[in-house]
Amino acid sequence: MTTARSRGLGAEVRKLRKNAGLRLEELAELCGWSRATFGRIESGDKIPTDTEIAIILGTLGIKGNERKRLLELASDAHQTHWWEVGYSELPSQLVSLLEFERTATKITDVALGFVPGLLQTADYARAVIATGGVSEGTVESRVSLRLGRQSVLTRKKPVELHALIDESVLHRPVGGGDVMAEQLRHLIRVSQRPHVTIQVVPFSAGEHCGLNGSNMILEFQRQRPLVHLEHRRSAIFVDKPEDTFLFLKAASTVVKVALSPTDSIKLISSRAKAMEGRDEAVH
Repeated sequence: MTTARSRGLGAEVRKLRKNAGLRLEELAELCGWSRATFGRIESGDKIPTDTEIAIILGTLGIKGNERKRLLELASDAHQTHWWEVGYSELPSQLVSLLEFERTATKITDVALGFVPGLLQTADYARAVIATGGVSEGTVESRVSLRLGRQSVLTRKKPVELHALIDESVLHRPVGGGDVMAEQLRHLIRVSQRPHVTIQVVPFSAGEHCGLNGSNMILEFQRQRPLVHLEHRRSAIFVDKPEDTFLFLKAASTVVKVALSPTDSIKLISSRAKAMEGRDEAVH
């Protein structure tokens, strides 16, 4: 059975192969397997045995802690829930998120605290990432990575994005008034793309199920949906149908209490004007 963990493992293998400069059929041949078999491993449809993953890692020359981590991931790939705490400069789980965003056909982002990452400007992202207490160099690499993720919205066949943003996000001057004003204007520009829908959940909606927490729902053409939950030092992918169904149901409820896309853009425009010149007013 395909799980979030097996799909994440496949994404890791695919990244290692590309880093080695090998085509799928080349690495398959080196391992003594067919291209189809290796393709199923990379897609997460086949969970490699301990021996098979050892052969892959040995062929690619992966050693030490990285080898140990991937062997552990492979041994637990049958688990339907996958969580991983990332303490490194770049959490390894991000590899899987990038792959899931790349292959998704639709992404629904319920955002309570910040503008969704796929819609952030460089300055806004920089301000958000800097709050994590990471080094300046790390901040810049993370900003570049976040902006790179947004290519799923500009490619030839872009992913469909539905952003449900709490009104409080529009009032929080992340990075200062000018940075926030430009971020809000960016939302207005992006909303003009036919595959992007932005809705604001107004304060007047009162209590609603979306307040239970931010989340990202990723839907795929042939595989079942995943839900990504992220916190300061950890993240989790949820893939059990009975669990993801609850998130999908909650998102559909939030859509009903949110402003229409047209009214949402009007509110965002109003907040952008309110933010302009705010920094000068403070000084």
